Amino acid sequence: MKPRVGILGATGYTGVILTKLLLNHPEVEITYLSSEKHAGKYFYEVYPNFLGKFDGKLRSVDLKDVSSSCDVVFCATPNGFACEFVPKLLNKNSEIKIIDLSADFRLEKNIKPGKKQAIDIVYGLPEVHREKIKSSRLIANPGCYPTSVILALAPAIKNKIIDLNSIIIDSKSGVSGAGKQLKPELLFCEVNEIFAPYNLVGKHRHIPEMENELRKLSGFVEKFNIIFSPYLLPISRGILSTIYANIQGRWKKELNQGELYKIYKDYYKNEQFVKVLPETTYANTRNVKYSNFCHVTPLIDERTNRLILISAIDNMVKGASGQAIQNMNIILSFKEDTGLDSVGEIP
Repeated sequence: MKPRVGILGATGYTGVILTKLLLNHPEVEITYLSSEKHAGKYFYEVYPNFLGKFDGKLRSVDLKDVSSSCDVVFCATPNGFACEFVPKLLNKNSEIKIIDLSADFRLEKNIKPGKKQAIDIVYGLPEVHREKIKSSRLIANPGCYPTSVILALAPAIKNKIIDLNSIIIDSKSGVSGAGKQLKPELLFCEVNEIFAPYNLVGKHRHIPEMENELRKLSGFVEKFNIIFSPYLLPISRGILSTIYANIQGRWKKELNQGELYKIYKDYYKNEQFVKVLPETTYANTRNVKYSNFCHVTPLIDERTNRLILISAIDNMVKGASGQAIQNMNIILSFKEDTGLDSVGEIP
C-alpha cells in the first residue's frame, strides 16, 4: 500500500503546489485535503485546472480523521495553526510524520505531545540536515528567503572564508511569497511596475531563522548578526538573493576565483538540487522557475576583497512545497528527486 498523504490548507499557494506535485508522485496517494473556506467543495471547483485529474473533496480539519487517514501530513496552514494542532496529532497517532510549512517550529528544539516523550524538531534543509531528517517525525520546512541565503553561504561559512559580522544580504521576492491572503498592499495596482524594499533594519521575521541556522553552520564560534534587506518584485514567483561578505584571514591572499568555485563545487558535489554556476553565468530566477533547484554563483570582488554570492530559487518550490516533498522522500526512503525531477521552464 502506498503511503497516505494529507495536505492541510490545500487551497493556499503552497497547498495547491503540493497537490499538483504529489499527484505526479508515483509512490504516494493523496487521501486528505483540507480547506476551512472551501470545505465540502471538490478541489477542481476551486482550481478548475484539476478537473479530470483529481476528484477529491475538501474537508474541514478534523483531528480524528487526519490521524486515521494519513501517514504523512503537510501543514500548509497560516502561522499559528500548527503549533496548536500538531502536538495533538502526534499524541493521537504515534507513527504519523508531519512536515510543517509555516514558521511555527523553525526555532523550536522539541515539543511534548501529551505525556509522551519529547519529540525533536528537525529544520528541513536537506543539504544541511539530511541525516537528522531521515529519522524525524516532525520537520520544520525552511522559509523561502532562508533557503536561498543558507545554501549560498554554507560553503563559505564551513570553510571559514568570511567575516561573519560582515554579512549583508539583499533578497528580492515575487509576490506569491506573501501568500494568497487578500492584502491592500498586494493588489495588482500596488505591486505592478514597482521594485520596493520592505521590513528593513532587522524587522523581517525570517532573520532569527537565518541567524540561527548560520550560527549552527559556524559551530557557534561567535555570536553575529546579519543585515537583511528584502525587496518585492513585480513578478509572480522567484527569489534572487545577492550576499556580500568580507574575506578573512589567510583566504585574503590564498583565495582566487578558481579556488572559490572548486570549494563550492566540492561542497555540493553530491547534491542534485544545488547547482554551482561558473563566474560567467549569474544565477537567475528564470532558470529555476517551477523547479526544485537552487542555482548559486560564487564570486570574488578582488577590488574590495569581498565575496559576492548570487542565489536563485523558485520560492514556491525549493522555497516551500518542493522542498517539503524532498523532505518527505527522505523520511520515506524514496529517491530524493521522486516527483521533483523537472528542470526550470522557459519562457
